[in-house]
Amino acid sequence: MMNEIVNMVAQKAGISPAIVNVILPIVTKILLQKSSPNQASGLLSMLPADITSVFSEKEKNEFTTTQQNYSTDEIIDKVDKEAGINDKTKSMNAVQEIMNMFQNTTGQKDLLGGFLGQATKKMDLNPFD
Repeated sequence: MMNEIVNMVAQKAGISPAIVNVILPIVTKILLQKSSPNQASGLLSMLPADITSVFSEKEKNEFTTTQQNYSTDEIIDKVDKEAGINDKTKSMNAVQEIMNMFQNTTGQKDLLGGFLGQATKKMDLNPFD
């Protein structure tokens, strides 16, 4: 299942599967940290075990007892730097595709506090600037 997820996200985001393998745990961790403890607990049970198994029991406990706040820019910057993409548009596309996959998998909408809409509004999509 994990390979299917990775390949689907890679194809839709226009990046290599190797980079998706790096990004997926980063985005999952941010999602769980940013969620309320109750929502994080539910997400841990709804997300595929292949994805959540990368986290230790200590991390899972932190997700279900604390909440952190990340801005859209911080999320994109973190993914861009940690995955070594160095292209904010590709990083944003990868995060969007992963969030779409999570929303489809869990049936939960508005994950990451409406990240998709915020990121798109902030991006300058005019290539003629």
